[in-house]
Amino acid sequence: MSRRILIALAMASICVGFAVAAHPDGLGLGLMLGEPNGLSAKVWTSHHVALDAGLGYSVLNYGALQIHGDILFHSHSLTQSADGYFPLYIGIGARVKLNGPNQTLNPLRAGLRVPFGMEYVFTGAPVGIFLELVPIFDLTPAPANGFNWNSAVGIRYYFSGGFSGD
Repeated sequence: MSRRILIALAMASICVGFAVAAHPDGLGLGLMLGEPNGLSAKVWTSHHVALDAGLGYSVLNYGALQIHGDILFHSHSLTQSADGYFPLYIGIGARVKLNGPNQTLNPLRAGLRVPFGMEYVFTGAPVGIFLELVPIFDLTPAPANGFNWNSAVGIRYYFSGGFSGD
């Protein structure tokens, strides 16, 4: 059953990726390492706003599949370099975590995410490197488990050029 869910989520992610790839500011796809480890996607909607999503495997608490999505609000670039664009960001989003077979008591958790991070997007190459810390408030199962954390470092390749600063 969990294999079918994983395949369905992967197929949905690929379809969403192709649907938004035509956006003129680019789609970034890459890897994230941390909690969870997995795939990361980001679409810039303006100079200061982007949507991101992740599909990963959480190694904590007996393992779990996690999917999340956020809207991110970026600051002006912290550097005046011609080599890249380096904003800080904060956002709001949601996550769903499907716990592994060894944790049958609460097989599904859902919560609100508030990501804080930074990303360096190179102007000479369509690549971005990011770091984020994400407090999470679990809403389910009832009673809610309270606060949790995610954190990741990652890299994305931007198709269609990415964004080139303010």
